Amino acid sequence: MPARENREPSPGLALALAVVAISWGSILVRLCSAPPLSIACYRNAIAAVLLAPFAYRKIFSSHLLPGTLGRILLAGAFLAVHFGAWIWSLELTSIGSSVVLVSTQPFFAALVSGFALGERAHPKVYVGMALSLAGTLLISGADWGISPERFLGDALALVAAAAGAGCFVVGRSVRNQIPFLDYFFLLCATAAVLLAAAALAAQQPLTGFTASDYLCLVALAVFPTLVGHGCLNWAVRHLRVYLVNLAAFGEPILATLYAWILFREPVTLALLSGGGLIAIGILLSIRASSRVTAGAR
Repeated sequence: MPARENREPSPGLALALAVVAISWGSILVRLCSAPPLSIACYRNAIAAVLLAPFAYRKIFSSHLLPGTLGRILLAGAFLAVHFGAWIWSLELTSIGSSVVLVSTQPFFAALVSGFALGERAHPKVYVGMALSLAGTLLISGADWGISPERFLGDALALVAAAAGAGCFVVGRSVRNQIPFLDYFFLLCATAAVLLAAAALAAQQPLTGFTASDYLCLVALAVFPTLVGHGCLNWAVRHLRVYLVNLAAFGEPILATLYAWILFREPVTLALLSGGGLIAIGILLSIRASSRVTAGAR
């Protein structure tokens, strides 16, 4: 009887699981009363603690090249900016606007990975990204009409999108130089340390929260971070960066639905129209990308 082959999980299945897990991130953040940088710090710190038993011994017994370690630390810095900016945006703008705008991450990933990794996207990908950008401007322009504070929240969501793309691009560049769990542990630990320093600098407390707050922080670390971002960071080792980012567009659809059900957040015409343009752009990009991938096999 032939021996069974050791098959890795399907990247597509990992992406589907990631989308469901990360879609709860904004809801858990909204349910937590801790300051934004403190929330971002804890979700990474708890994730790093849970990963430590599986990674730290191998890390200290291995010999990482200085260039590899430097790139991992850079990816961790990008992740810190991503979480810090995005969670702060949720305090200033609606969940719908924040998660839709942060989903423009593929636009930045396609641009950066083309230059940094040589992963050139199909021209139609950039057409799709232009449509997504138009949707972004529609949403942020409407929020500016409501209040400058909401516009600032939208801007922070876009900063988070760019930083998230940077994290994936740098992470893909070291995928063959360090095992995944070791990499993810260092990524979360670096982000946690930087976010702790940022929280202290901004005079946002790291202690004294309620029991329900700590429960939300643990849930954030386990589901959106370990499961969600873990699956995304694993998938980026097997798929092109912008493809992984494109799949994550399912997050705003689910998160906006949850926010409407749980918090009665209105789904405005600008959000629907802008989100529709972004969705069309993403789908166009996915179709063009799938043709490139199939032709490259």
